[in-house]
Amino acid sequence: DVCSSDLMIFQVCIASPPQETNRLFVLEKTGNIIVITNLSAPTRTVFMSLPVLSDSESGLIGLAFHPCYATNGYFFVFSSRSMTTSQGSGHHQVISRFQVATPNTNVALPGTELMLISQFDTQGNHNGGDLHFGPDGYLYASVGDEGLQYNGDFNAQVITNKFFSAILRIDVDKRPGNLPPNPHPASSTNYFIPADNPFVGATNFNGCTFSATNVRTEFYAIGFRNPWRFNFDPAAGLLYVGDVGQDLYEEVDVMPKGGNGGWPYYEGLHLASTNYPGKPGIFTNPPPGLIFPIQEYPHSGAAGYTGNSVIGGVVYRGSRISQLYGAYVF
Repeated sequence: DVCSSDLMIFQVCIASPPQETNRLFVLEKTGNIIVITNLSAPTRTVFMSLPVLSDSESGLIGLAFHPCYATNGYFFVFSSRSMTTSQGSGHHQVISRFQVATPNTNVALPGTELMLISQFDTQGNHNGGDLHFGPDGYLYASVGDEGLQYNGDFNAQVITNKFFSAILRIDVDKRPGNLPPNPHPASSTNYFIPADNPFVGATNFNGCTFSATNVRTEFYAIGFRNPWRFNFDPAAGLLYVGDVGQDLYEEVDVMPKGGNGGWPYYEGLHLASTNYPGKPGIFTNPPPGLIFPIQEYPHSGAAGYTGNSVIGGVVYRGSRISQLYGAYVF
């Protein structure tokens, strides 16, 4: 973190365009994307600035470059903005596409913004906010459960309402054979749904029956509290998610397509109804087939291994630290 005058600026994301090895892009929560050029003698300049709401856990929080960035100049940003839409006024969590300038590729063009999803949010926390392109070339985004403790907004385990408590998977290139999203005030016509997304055509879930036209077909996996950071193993293609817990346990999940991370039935490996009895958003009678974490840790009580909010990391596939090869570092 860098303290400048009276303003604390938090760096929350580092990314680089595909195939590039001499530039890094750093997100400042308060609204700047910084580009660091010439890494042997680094130079810091502002790539782009956005007017964001940076209270609580909101702000400028996710960045991903298109796989064809070198030719199309597209990059995607997850930001918290103050907006008025048909959904409400105030916090909106927004996924947008922007384009780089030419010939100076160290400057972006804020005026090129194309909004994909703009979700009204009654809380400033639990936004998820990570963005990555998967091995399949689709854009993945994480969204939290909106923010009230103990699933107080009742967004977890719901696939027919809003864009919360999930990993999203969308086609930003609108490939032939893919589908338009089901209409929703938060969605747009600026992307398609991969035809093999797991909830396309679904008419029932967790014992509830509904029309397939009401499903958020953007959902790739569900049942998260706050998947603040996730990543793909570049070798195996597995999706690793760090899901922030409530009061007691943090977890890391390896999440398949259509997977259910279990919140608010479970916190880590533990029944939430046992740990948080009587909380209105904690669900009992968990359904079968939940995906349990490959790793959990408590906030206290385990000698030598305690912590607070998990931050999802990366699977190391480099060559300089051989003892870490294949390990998930978080």
